[in-house]
Amino acid sequence: MLKKMMSTSAHSLYYRSPVFVQHAFTSAYGFKKRRERYNDYYHEAFRRYVTEDSGGREPLIRLMHHLKDNIVAYRDIDVDEETIMESYLALPMTEKEDLRRELDDRSHKEGKLHVSRTGGTTGYNLAVFESEEDWALRMAYLDYIKYRQGIEPFSKRASFTGREITPAVHRNKLWRYNLAMNQALYASHHMTPENVEHVYENMKRFRPVSIDGLPSSIHMVAKYMLSNGLRADWDVKAVFPTAEILLPYAKRDIEAAFDTVVIDQYASSEGAPFLYGNTDEGYTIGHETGLFEFERRGEHRYEMIVTSFLNYATPLVRYRIGDEVEIHSDREYLNSYEDDIIIRRIYGRRMDYLIAQDGRKVMNIILAWIVDGFEEKVVQCQIVQKEKEEFQVNMVVEDDYDEHADELVIRGRLERQLGPDNRYVFNYMDFIPKEKNGKVRFIINELEQKAGAGSTAEFG
Repeated sequence: MLKKMMSTSAHSLYYRSPVFVQHAFTSAYGFKKRRERYNDYYHEAFRRYVTEDSGGREPLIRLMHHLKDNIVAYRDIDVDEETIMESYLALPMTEKEDLRRELDDRSHKEGKLHVSRTGGTTGYNLAVFESEEDWALRMAYLDYIKYRQGIEPFSKRASFTGREITPAVHRNKLWRYNLAMNQALYASHHMTPENVEHVYENMKRFRPVSIDGLPSSIHMVAKYMLSNGLRADWDVKAVFPTAEILLPYAKRDIEAAFDTVVIDQYASSEGAPFLYGNTDEGYTIGHETGLFEFERRGEHRYEMIVTSFLNYATPLVRYRIGDEVEIHSDREYLNSYEDDIIIRRIYGRRMDYLIAQDGRKVMNIILAWIVDGFEEKVVQCQIVQKEKEEFQVNMVVEDDYDEHADELVIRGRLERQLGPDNRYVFNYMDFIPKEKNGKVRFIINELEQKAGAGSTAEFG
């Protein structure tokens, strides 16, 4: 019996257990993670973020000395504290391939380390190291962003996750409790318009102070509430969507249903510094977490190059992360150390575009305009480029959507953006399928996938 138990994976044991035991497993894992992440490093960093201006010159000087003293790839650099920005700009750019091929020379493997692995449609299996202190700094800054909205650490929290926290046969019990973090986790992968009512009812009982996770799932709850004349009857201080593109109509619905603000946030899984949404428009640069550089790629469109102050185990230095943002400027180069920058919009990875008939790249924000004015009728919309001149438009719609008149308007907008001679196939669905990680991709460019180029956008 003991041998059988030892040979059974923890996941199998978890899925075969009753729900109340799964709650216990989830909470036990939560206690383990809380001890690891919320340590003395966390408490000191959180205090510093709250009480001090910890961005700018000093963390850049500290990072530069760390690179020279501890990272083999940078041992020959010059560090002049008097002209620290000149020393910094003399450093070479870093590409994903550099990290993949030279991980040891670019890492300081001292103390207890965690390996963070990222992947994507490029086929890269990219790994970076993170120390115990690195993890704590990231957790502290995430909590600092929430603190700015009046949310104390370890307040009640609802999280919509792509992780498999429920078995395939879930009987609509799509939540598991992590008592260590005062958290209810919701299984986005299994959420549908048919069972979302159960998620809302559980949230109503749990009464979270904040909500975070996949915006497509949070929006599904918000649409259910609005369609049934419901509003949150408890105080939700803020919603923090991550990991997917947040479309304007989804943001409006979420804010209306929960009577709160939506604070979009960005930080890659490789360990990049933070950007987070303002309560009105645009994004705030987390100067305490790193330095951003921007190279112009088109009208108001800039590629981001990031340097992180949060990861000393495998420092990201002038790293071409592949994401693009909208900045209203005509300058060829900007950086967050020397320039006052307002980021209007995050476009995501370069792959998140469609190729128009004339060869133009149409970015993923097209969706905001394609369904503008149809927010009450269109629940979700996904555009898939199948071939050079063929697009599949997957839509989840309400009963009052007119498949002739409304589709004609949307088709006309697609023709104006992508070209009048393309073939547009409308596919009406009960819900848009999710990726294995529980995320919904609103733009899919199968031409780029076939070519083996690009990478899927990751936010959070």
